[in-house]
Amino acid sequence: MVVTSLPALLVGPFAGAYVDRWDRKRTMIICDLIRIGAVLCLPWMAAAGSRIPLYLDIFLLFAVASFFVPARLAMIPDLAPPDQLAKANALFTTSGMIGSAVTVLVGALLVEWAGITRSCWVNAAAYLASAVFIAPIARGAVSRHEPEESARMILAEVWEGLCELWRHQDTRRVIALLGFLVAGAGASMLVGTVLVQHSLGSVTKDLGFLSLWFGAGMFLGTVGYGRWGTHHSKRVVLGAAFLGCGVSLGCFLVAVVTLKSGVAASFTTALLGCYVAPVGIVANTLIHEAHPERLHGRIFSSLGIVVNLSLIASLLTAGWLVERGGHALLLGVIGTAFAGGGIALLNRVILRFGFRSERE
Repeated sequence: MVVTSLPALLVGPFAGAYVDRWDRKRTMIICDLIRIGAVLCLPWMAAAGSRIPLYLDIFLLFAVASFFVPARLAMIPDLAPPDQLAKANALFTTSGMIGSAVTVLVGALLVEWAGITRSCWVNAAAYLASAVFIAPIARGAVSRHEPEESARMILAEVWEGLCELWRHQDTRRVIALLGFLVAGAGASMLVGTVLVQHSLGSVTKDLGFLSLWFGAGMFLGTVGYGRWGTHHSKRVVLGAAFLGCGVSLGCFLVAVVTLKSGVAASFTTALLGCYVAPVGIVANTLIHEAHPERLHGRIFSSLGIVVNLSLIASLLTAGWLVERGGHALLLGVIGTAFAGGGIALLNRVILRFGFRSERE
């Protein structure tokens, strides 16, 4: 899992600089074609005498994603007018979450029933389908600057993206909140996997179905935000989302550890997905609104550094703690931290509203 996150740290910032130079649709199609080859090589790499070839192939797979993801995110303003960015991000997140939830379940069952090699063929076909669906997308004329592609210029552009990301106060808050969410989510995923396997007695089946419920919850949360959440303050939405994540993790802990109920775990996982979804939508919308279009690729890549650093640190820390026991306690601490962060955000909104009322 650490190898899947490293490319965002090592490749991501440079990928963003090139994404801002290249045609984004063409970049996404080429990335899909490269990933087809990388996925088809996985069984042979796994069969090698050393694990290093497998890790290198996985690194390549996610290094290519470091180009695909910022290109995909940066292309949204090319397709949607400024007053529709929030809804566009909501629809974008909805489709992604539906696909992720369904394919995680299908993938878990497919690997068990058809084997690894045939599963890789299906995965390669999915990347081919992605390229085919992207190809006919029509966009308006989008200007791209084409400065000299020297190493110094690339480094300068990477630095410009990092500075731009840090320059806006709202963006700095987004960085902190996303880092907090991803760190807690990474640790929760690891601890929750162990708890589900121990309490519900399955290795992948229950995890696959729980991922489907999580995706269904994210779908509902995304649709709900697109319909009602855009009319509320982004700080209120974030506060409610973090508070809901904390409460949902507490309920999930009770469902798995105390009740040992797959049904209750599914319900609480869906509830968690409902509260997680708005955080990503608000973050993407704030970045689209705060920064010029020509820098979007670099900014999303720079944001990936923070997200993946938080994820790697949380996975390593949680893995170390899980080996020493206390799974339930660790998940409870994470839920409490999320709830506390949400209450703090909501309190700031209440205090600001109170001061404004007194002045009026």
